[in-house]
Amino acid sequence: MKKQIIIGIFILISLFLYTQEKVGLALSGGGARALAHIGVLKVIDEYGLQIDYIAGTSTGAVIGGLYAIGYSGKEIENIFLELDWSDIFDESIPRADVYIGQKRWLPYANYFFDLDENYFPKLPISFISGNNLINFLFDLTHQSAHDFDDFQIPFRCVATNVLTGEKKVFASGALHEAMRASMSFPTVFLPFELDEQRYIDGGIVSNLPAEIVKEMGADFVIGIKTNSPLKNDADLKNLIDVLEQTVNINISENMKESQNYCDLTISPNLAEFELLDFTKKQEIIARGEKIARKYFTESRFPKRKNKRAKFTNSTQFKLSKIEIKGNNFLSTRKIKEYFKLTENSVYGKDEILLAIRKIYNSQLFSSIYPVVEFNEESILKLKAKEEKREKLGVNISINSDEGISTSLTLNLTNVIQKNSTLLLNTQVGNKSSFISDYVKNYGKHYGAYFRIFTDFSEQFIYSYENQEIDKRVKSFEVNANLGVGIFVSEAFILEGFGYAYNVNLYKDIATFEEREYHSAGIGIKAYHESLDDVTFPMRGAQMLFKFSTAKAGVFSEKGNRKSYSRIRMLLPFNEHISMEYKFEYGSYFENSNEDFDPFYVGGFDSFMNLNYAEMSAPIFKIHTIATRFCLQKKFFADLEIGFLSLGDVDFWQPEKFEYKSFGLKLGYKTILGPIRVGCGTDENFANVQYHFSIGFNFDPFEFSKR
Repeated sequence: MKKQIIIGIFILISLFLYTQEKVGLALSGGGARALAHIGVLKVIDEYGLQIDYIAGTSTGAVIGGLYAIGYSGKEIENIFLELDWSDIFDESIPRADVYIGQKRWLPYANYFFDLDENYFPKLPISFISGNNLINFLFDLTHQSAHDFDDFQIPFRCVATNVLTGEKKVFASGALHEAMRASMSFPTVFLPFELDEQRYIDGGIVSNLPAEIVKEMGADFVIGIKTNSPLKNDADLKNLIDVLEQTVNINISENMKESQNYCDLTISPNLAEFELLDFTKKQEIIARGEKIARKYFTESRFPKRKNKRAKFTNSTQFKLSKIEIKGNNFLSTRKIKEYFKLTENSVYGKDEILLAIRKIYNSQLFSSIYPVVEFNEESILKLKAKEEKREKLGVNISINSDEGISTSLTLNLTNVIQKNSTLLLNTQVGNKSSFISDYVKNYGKHYGAYFRIFTDFSEQFIYSYENQEIDKRVKSFEVNANLGVGIFVSEAFILEGFGYAYNVNLYKDIATFEEREYHSAGIGIKAYHESLDDVTFPMRGAQMLFKFSTAKAGVFSEKGNRKSYSRIRMLLPFNEHISMEYKFEYGSYFENSNEDFDPFYVGGFDSFMNLNYAEMSAPIFKIHTIATRFCLQKKFFADLEIGFLSLGDVDFWQPEKFEYKSFGLKLGYKTILGPIRVGCGTDENFANVQYHFSIGFNFDPFEFSKR
């Protein structure tokens, strides 16, 4: 190693003392390991080394491209240190940003599959689409020149055409598109579509693009090599390791060839870092800086002749035209209505990105990003990839309340009619059901709608003695609703509905006479939600209200009036602590319907000191006060106290609460749903109930039902 460093220094001294040769820099890929390039660039800036050409692959293309347009090594370091890579990989839409029309349903799937023309699930091509990545790159590079030779340092980047296997060298176009194409690591990011071609990571064909730097005109090529060596058997521990090894087999061959074009190769010691070790970015950057100082010393290199111009990233421009590319089923007019920005108006890139985010939040696109073309006038192109109209959602949940539950949901968006959604859901578990929920909207952000809802469900109903299951009966219910309503932007949904249902109770582990009950009536319901998350919100509010009435006669055995409401409010003290208040209330007023349709109370998300649905009554109230702690970005803890009142007579005397509960909840948010554990006890700490939940275990059709 020392011998190589001495030879490298001798070559560099000769180069800069006795020649005027052009110097080129080739930056390899390597995932998180390629962040070592930043450390090398910092040293180059510090010592004033003149770089005349740059070419990069994958992460090296991103870092090299930023440096070529004018970012300093230190500025690039700040960008990557401040970047939370989970924001790039997590492409879920924050609950607070979901359109109110979509909030009719709570999350109903851990994972979605696209369907083929025969409605069979298709295996995914990648883990994520890369939508967050390309919009992040646009944020950094939006006003870059169309010709990469016009950058402060002429630049090239490499991608692999997955359709032909050929190398693609980007020398012009939108820089963020070229970077995104080069960084499409197979199976992690979706292959990037551009000009009817598909591109994956450039490392497949040229991970160290030294030959390209040479072709650009460099007389002396410095290669920065950050890829990993081939792993041995013990290091192949998971899917990512195997994928990386598969890619590296080919990379190892093309790296050997590329190194023949390098006059100097610098290889930081990165053996212990993995492909996705972005949490160790500071240490990786330091490794690059450390080895660069061994090769470059200030006294041996002349300063740059001209100081590099600082890259400015805050330009505003007048959009003379807005074009939509890639839409198939959605009209250009409708997309522009979602976008809201207008032609012949002046906008900055932050306003454009905010408008792009709002379109993405409509859940109609798997990817959408902007390209700005600067000629005599500014043209904004929105390049969109529509979300599949037919999707299959899969949800698996395990919890202490209802055991294991599995559900499949077929989502048909804009298939039956324009601006419509049909959900067909089947569930197997403690409760088995088949649900059909069809909604047709008249409007985008606000308007009217109608709903047709049916539900066939069978479940066990338990009776408890001393908090132990004593009896069990089986309930089979057929339910149908027809509703008409309005929705208003981010404010609320209001629906009037008619309903009819029939309930049969069967013997299971109990001795009683089997019975049947039917009812039909009308009702009204309303919903508002501004929570930032469904399971672990830190701010916002939620309100659900339902009222229905049925008159005794041909269609109803008994007349009744039923009301249910839930209010949930969270007040954040800071980003780590919030106070939550929840009030839940149900009443049949003066008429009891306890035998067939009572309110059930108890469980993880109801009253923690009780088993799931341990108590029932025609009237109940629950007040819950909790303090929520966000211990880390995805780890939460709750301390709560609950007050429960049950009865046959509706009353409002808060001093007469009959039960108290003290609870502790711990939760962790994963990409496949939340994981939660908790315990609740009474005021005497005499009885403790333990709870756990994996996945989404709430009813996604709560608002749809009567």
